[in-house]
Amino acid sequence: MSTLSFHNFSWKGDPKWWNASRWTGYGPIVVCTIFGISIVQLVCGSIWIVELGKNLTVPMIIQTLLIPGCSFFNALPSIHLHMLLRNNPPKMAMTFSSIFVVLFLCSAILSLAACAGSSPSGIPHGLRHAECPQGTPGGPATGVSKGVWGTMVAFEFLSVIAYGIHGSMAYKVHRVLKGRKDRGEVEALDPEQEEARKQKARDLWQKNYRMEGL
Repeated sequence: MSTLSFHNFSWKGDPKWWNASRWTGYGPIVVCTIFGISIVQLVCGSIWIVELGKNLTVPMIIQTLLIPGCSFFNALPSIHLHMLLRNNPPKMAMTFSSIFVVLFLCSAILSLAACAGSSPSGIPHGLRHAECPQGTPGGPATGVSKGVWGTMVAFEFLSVIAYGIHGSMAYKVHRVLKGRKDRGEVEALDPEQEEARKQKARDLWQKNYRMEGL
């Protein structure tokens, strides 16, 4: 029966990332930050859902629980790839980061747009009633508090920033690896593998030298 091994765990993460550039080496920290943000969002989203009561709608479930939940379950394997397997494909990281940037940005803008201004004119009543905290003009008399609402929206923007940074890191790593491949360079995954590669080259050179001397 296989067990999860922490033998290869390292805060430095994937060697390809910290070899590409100094700032891309902080990828594991960014992913852990995203993981923490998603937990806060799930807590706030759960409170929001409970306080909505009869005003609960499917779009609100998607916005407050489903998107943060997907972020949570995206961060977990990302942490595993970065710090345990130490092999996080940059193209995959770019794809998922881009998707979550769009999702969280749309969600945050929707909440702000629905609750902006002191007049509800031009904003559907149902949208303002579901998106806005209690006490908002034209909004619900009872519902999510302004504190929970503000925290949720703020952490949505933090998610946009964090995923944007992670996506930028992945893009940088992808470009560096592509450049090395185009130039025919051999990338060393770690110092041990680099030394093994050099030793193999020395052995091959010595073998060829002996053959030439015969």
